[in-house]
Amino acid sequence: TKKEGGSLVPGLYAIGDVNGKLMLAHAASAQGISAVENIIGKPHVVNHNAIPAACFTHPEVAFVGLSEEQAKAKAQSEGFTLGKSIGHFRANSKALAELEGDGIAKVLFNKETEEILGVHIIGIHAADLIQECANAIAAKTTVRQLAFMVHTHPTLSEVLDAAFKGAVGMNAH
Repeated sequence: TKKEGGSLVPGLYAIGDVNGKLMLAHAASAQGISAVENIIGKPHVVNHNAIPAACFTHPEVAFVGLSEEQAKAKAQSEGFTLGKSIGHFRANSKALAELEGDGIAKVLFNKETEEILGVHIIGIHAADLIQECANAIAAKTTVRQLAFMVHTHPTLSEVLDAAFKGAVGMNAH
């Protein structure tokens, strides 16, 4: 398929599992919306790098963007320093109150540009927490910009807040 979801056959679009990009229902929905936009003459390309995924296990696992291995390869090929910052659920009062202190949120970023490359969360409500990161990647929000955004206390989102702040050398508390 072409980057906008079209195929080699004019007017034929491939959405969902058939295009082999991301086998996720919400990815197919986004591709369908994009296909309609392109059909009616409003050019649109889905940013597949900003589509989150989650495994509904215990604890939950969620991710968006590049894996650490992919981010390392990108850093090496493009000549930048890869940054990594981790927020811990064990340092979060909401997670501890829920008896769910096991888990981390890992943020991978370009140290020079502060662009977020990938985020991986293992812990309670990881599938809910990852959306902030997916939106940040889609909007090209830097890790520094996120570090200065205020997160509600006491919530699990503060695990991400700690990772964002750690990425730019700030202390979350």
